[in-house]
Amino acid sequence: MKRFHLMQVPAGWEDRPCLGTDLELWFGASDDTPPHLQESTGDKRRRESVAKALCAGCPFVVQCLENELEHGIGGQWGVRGGMTAEERQDLIRNRRRQAAAVADVEVA
Repeated sequence: MKRFHLMQVPAGWEDRPCLGTDLELWFGASDDTPPHLQESTGDKRRRESVAKALCAGCPFVVQCLENELEHGIGGQWGVRGGMTAEERQDLIRNRRRQAAAVADVEVA
């Protein structure tokens, strides 16, 4: 079982730009939203762009991203750390490939 460590809270954390924003900005509408009210692909892209823009101005974006990456590929949801879940999953895969390549070079 993978264990997660608690993220050390840096000074100013309580002033981060995401605090107090609507969760739908970061995760989209809930799964029980009626089909006729669900967001279109274009709406999703725009919502994610707004969320990413808030992250871009945040002094904690790198720390937030690294904390989210600890959840692994299957634990990625919404926009966190300035990236969508799919972007973070790709980053995790790329880091794994890089680590494996380095390990192969060190063994050789």
